[in-house]
Amino acid sequence: MKIFGQRDNIYDAVDAILTYGVVAIHGTKTPASLYSERLIKCLGPYRGVEPVCAYQTVPNNGYLYYVYDARRYHPEDEKLRQIILDLDARYSQSQFARHGAHPA
Repeated sequence: MKIFGQRDNIYDAVDAILTYGVVAIHGTKTPASLYSERLIKCLGPYRGVEPVCAYQTVPNNGYLYYVYDARRYHPEDEKLRQIILDLDARYSQSQFARHGAHPA
């Protein structure tokens, strides 16, 4: 699992949603929202997936936007919150600045 950036392949994010039920997206509101919208559109043909865009305040990055499958996670699910916190802990702002793409 990784945090996706605006330049990451959208179909890798689709695969991640289908596998894990959640995709975190790095960036400010506008670019993260645009990537989220693209991701949600790409998930349209997949039955049984109900993508929802949200964000969470996190200690290292300040906040992370993410798309999750509402059929797998409730918006207040502690497991979902912990996944986002774990991703935040793995990927700090400095790593984003140096690498652009984020290894799984």
